[in-house]
Order: sequence, then C-alpha cells, then structure tokens
Amino acid sequence: MTPLQQEQFHQADQLLDQQHYHEAAQRFAALYEEVDEFAINRQLVRALYEDQQYAEAAFYAIEHLNDYVTSKELMQLLINVELHAQAFIDVRVQLNALPKWYDEFIGQVEQAENEFAAHYQTTLNSQLKQFYHLGDGSFSEQQRRFRAASHLPLKQYLIGAKFLVRDPFVNPLIRSSLMQILQRLHLTGKIAIYWLDEREHLIDLAKLSDVEAIPVVSQVEEMIKRDFSQQDPLSYQMFDQEFRLQLAFLYPLVELAIPDAGAWYQALTAYSKSTDQDQDVILAKQWQNQIARLAQQLGMH
Repeated sequence: MTPLQQEQFHQADQLLDQQHYHEAAQRFAALYEEVDEFAINRQLVRALYEDQQYAEAAFYAIEHLNDYVTSKELMQLLINVELHAQAFIDVRVQLNALPKWYDEFIGQVEQAENEFAAHYQTTLNSQLKQFYHLGDGSFSEQQRRFRAASHLPLKQYLIGAKFLVRDPFVNPLIRSSLMQILQRLHLTGKIAIYWLDEREHLIDLAKLSDVEAIPVVSQVEEMIKRDFSQQDPLSYQMFDQEFRLQLAFLYPLVELAIPDAGAWYQALTAYSKSTDQDQDVILAKQWQNQIARLAQQLGMH
C-alpha cells in the first residue's frame, strides 16, 4: 500500500471501531479495488458482516479462502459469514477439505442448519422444490438452481441430489457436478445414478474419489504433457482443456469410459493416424464424439 492508501486503510479501520459499519465497508471496498491484500479483505469482510451484508461478505471471503484457514480466529470469521449467508454446503465442503478444522466447527454448522430448518420452513420448502424440479428448466436455469441449492441444509440437499442424479432430464454436466459435490462431502451409503450410457449405475459414495485421484486421469494428462507441453504449447492447452471437459461429463464413472489411457489419448490427439482396426481407440472416439455433441448443444464447442 502507498502512504495514501495506508492512511485510507487507517481511516476505514477507525470507522469500523466506531461501529460505522456501512461506511467502513464502502471505504474498504474502494481500497480493495485498488489493492488486493488480505489485510484489506479481512477488514472488508468484517465490516460487511457487521453491516449484515452476509452474501457480499461471503463473496469477498472466498477470494482469500487460503488465508482464512490459517488460524482459528480467522476460520471462525469465515464460518460466521458463510453460515449467516446460509452457504451450508460450501462450508461443509471446505471443512471436509480441512480435517484439522472439521471437529472444531462442524457442530456450529449442524446447529445453524437445524435453526434454519426450524425457523424458515416455508423458505426451505420453496428452495427444495426449486432444486427438486431442476430438470424442468433450460441449462442456464438448471445451473442457477444447482448453485442456489448450496444454501440448503445437508439433509434437504441430499433428498434433492439423490433424486436429480437419476433424472434423465437433468443435464449430464449438472448430474456430474452433483456427484462431485457428494464426493467432497465425504458421505457413505449407495446411490443410483443415470449416466451417459442411458443406464442406471449403483455408486458406493464412500469409494468415490476426486477426479484428479483417478489413475487413468493422471495417465492421460501425463501423455498430453509429455508430447505437447514443450513442443507445441497451443495444442497442449487445447487437448488439456478438451480432456477436462470430457472428464466433467464422465464423472463419476470415468474408468468405465476410459479403461485404457493410451487408447483415449490416441483418440483425443491423433485419431487420423491410428488404424481402424484398434477397437479400443474406436470405442474411445465414440465416447469423445458423444461428449462433443453434448457440449455443442450447450454452446461449449
């Protein structure tokens, strides 16, 4: 910060101390536009929280998530902000990714969920109904309802999610995104999902792994990196993005579509050079064509 910016920070700090929260928040926000520093972010989030602008406070806090998880005091501020913003699923995902804070804070999350369910039954029912009927809307509407559902308590979220991952009218990208959230929530039990092959599959939630932890994923990534990252950075970027998009559609049954990393890599990068006799490559190309068609329908290709 320049001397002038430090003076502005000091003045905003004084307003915060004097409980002029709204003005303090405005001052910190203006300064934060100029200087992206955690010290400013933290005070901006505090001011917004005290001013009861919870959604705004949560929005800014997420930008410096890694800083908030460094101490109990900062973590408590983050949790307070997110729970007041009813970001129940986001908080649970964060805590599951941070085992050292999980036991410390999970009780507060459960209590906030119970209080929300007790006092805002009408709002809760309306949110759950919107989530439940996610498949009725366009893709952009499905995305909106998917994001809004993160404000549901876990119990209601699971009711909706278990129904939606079996709904053929829900976009496969949304179904996949739901499964990735369920994986990050570290749940147990079995769940039936409707997948790209237009069949239902039974999934053991406890055995779900993060997409990056699936062996064939890192194998294909290594091949793309090996052959393109140095020699042809543009192609490397293109194939890497294409593969990420494919994974977004395929999760959680990535290995069902990619039994052979080499064949998938060949179909992705050099199909014209491969022989028509290679059955694994032909099969991989069929999957990739199907995903490309689905992506095209969404204007992603």
